[in-house]
Amino acid sequence: MGSDTILTIGLFLAVFSVPAFLSALSDGRSTRAASLCIILAGIAVVSAVSTKPGGYTADEIPRVVIDQIASLIR
Repeated sequence: MGSDTILTIGLFLAVFSVPAFLSALSDGRSTRAASLCIILAGIAVVSAVSTKPGGYTADEIPRVVIDQIASLIR
């Protein structure tokens, strides 16, 4: 799995775990699953940034995510 794929997975985990975390917090439920998901997302993003030579710039991230989604659809 390439660093672009790991970055995309980490970003999707982060985006989807924030509403789960806020929902659990507002309902008074345990936030363990959402917290674990946020931690895994952070690890994935840091791993992707550290393994790609030169890292990622803010301008590259949307292109990388779109390219990964396009390759999944093809």
